[in-house]
Amino acid sequence: MTTLITGASGAIGRAVALSFRDDDLILQAHTQAELLRAFVASEGLTADVVTCDLDDETGLEAWLDTLGPVDRIIHVAGNHAYGLLVDQSLLELDRLYRIHVRSMVRLVQHVVGQKAYDRPLDIVVVSSVWGEVGAAGEVLYSTVKAAQLGFVKAFAREAGPFHVRINAVTPGWIDTPMNDTVEETKQTAREEIPLGRLGGPEEVAETIRFLCSPAAAYMTGAVLRIDGGWV
Repeated sequence: MTTLITGASGAIGRAVALSFRDDDLILQAHTQAELLRAFVASEGLTADVVTCDLDDETGLEAWLDTLGPVDRIIHVAGNHAYGLLVDQSLLELDRLYRIHVRSMVRLVQHVVGQKAYDRPLDIVVVSSVWGEVGAAGEVLYSTVKAAQLGFVKAFAREAGPFHVRINAVTPGWIDTPMNDTVEETKQTAREEIPLGRLGGPEEVAETIRFLCSPAAAYMTGAVLRIDGGWV
């Protein structure tokens, strides 16, 4: 099996790679490709590390031109944007859209367009709880994460007859560098979460693994929230 993971250099991306360690992996990264290669070597993974800026449409197309058939796509790539909406530039919205939505759509479009009709394909998109309920101070981020969920739900209806399943996960506060903040803020979050703790990247990865397994063969267009009951 060949599993493609975007954003593989981040904490969740690395955890997903470990969950699919028995597969042939294609791991996309941007600025941390060398660190990702070191991780691959240390874990003994069979992986092709690809350096590609998903914000660069020309670079994305050049990568897709070299991409062969895959059995799974896990779209983890993403970044945040904080601040009040009135202070945000539309250029920031465009950047978030290209990374979270446009590159995802283009990648899926390419892989599905190239695959044999009867070859199964599993797709999992890592969105966010903010794509479901929204967050003040993260309006642009919430917007593109909600767009991902709309894509998952719509494409599931269109692609099912072509042996394609697509689902999403919506993590809450996962203890990763992207969510790192002052300890007081993290403690406040812990107090608000019914399970009393932050989530781990491996917990997101195992849910993704489930969605790609035979146990989830009758699931498509689903959105699984991983937030400890937070929102």
